[in-house]
Amino acid sequence: MKALFITLLIFVSAFLIYDRFVTPAGRRIVFENPPLILPPDETPARPISIHAAPISRPLPDSPAQPRNTGSGFIPPQIEPLEQLTKNWTVFPPTAFPRQVRLSKPVQLRMAAGTSTLPAGATAFALSAQGNVLLVAPTETSQARGQIFVHDTDMPTQVRASYERWKKGRIEQAQAAWKQRLASGSNAASLPHAVDALGKPKANADGSYDLLLASMRSGQVTDIKPAKIKRWGTPQATTIDNKPAWTLNLWYETIAFCGPLDAEAQAQIRDGQVIRWIYPGSGEPVP
Repeated sequence: MKALFITLLIFVSAFLIYDRFVTPAGRRIVFENPPLILPPDETPARPISIHAAPISRPLPDSPAQPRNTGSGFIPPQIEPLEQLTKNWTVFPPTAFPRQVRLSKPVQLRMAAGTSTLPAGATAFALSAQGNVLLVAPTETSQARGQIFVHDTDMPTQVRASYERWKKGRIEQAQAAWKQRLASGSNAASLPHAVDALGKPKANADGSYDLLLASMRSGQVTDIKPAKIKRWGTPQATTIDNKPAWTLNLWYETIAFCGPLDAEAQAQIRDGQVIRWIYPGSGEPVP
């Protein structure tokens, strides 16, 4: 009798273990979880949806809209540095070469083998491909290594240059605004500098008195006569549904990373420059 009891005990224990740990949920006999029963006056809390509408927050470094300073001057809208560099993946050629400090070691490859520049050392960034810099221990060295932009102090250097450039752009625009107020006009007019059709007349050196007068009047401040590299030729067109002329020129400007070649377009009607724009984007030239 005792042996039978022990046998039954072993069988029941094995069954309970199998029911608890082996049998899938929903098919258990003893250990199935009981259904949740709520009191009559309570209802389940509404689950939080992962697709709920996002909370609206301002984007970092989003370009602020120009504000009137109170004097009537509206500062130009300047793109954030992250937008200009496309999140640190695009740099103008004038950004290189430059000396940078490394925050991580860089392995250098050369014909004779490899070596390593330690963190804290300086190197010369020769170019960039995306967010990766090609570096060398000196400007003339044949050794080459690669490192992420943010593993150097290049972002700090570029940001400092950008802040100086942005401040200069605003000061330049404000000076031009004051000059326009003093002259009492936003457009440079020089009727004798165009022919009977309103086409600007070229000088012997290829320049145009009408456009030079526009620059001297402060209508545009980013373009300096001494920095103009090439003058285009007038093209007949229609602007604002009226006959007009456009004239492109190429000049050197100062960008956030140094000198940069740029193209600008003067739009001309009735013997005066009505506006200056960048032909690629249509944005006004400061």
